[in-house]
Amino acid sequence: MYFYLYKDNQGYWRWKLKAANHETIAVSSESYVNKSDAEHAINLVKSTNTAPIYESKAA
Repeated sequence: MYFYLYKDNQGYWRWKLKAANHETIAVSSESYVNKSDAEHAINLVKSTNTAPIYESKAA
């Protein structure tokens, strides 16, 4: 997996998380004015490897 950092059509920074087969599996939910803010968001996602997983009870 790898992160893809890019500027959108409005000139803001966004990221995508790509699988080994290059398919997108996650995207930034917001855009960032500063590249460093987008990189910080990527690092937050990277650090969630111990975050719990909750399952919906609704069917």
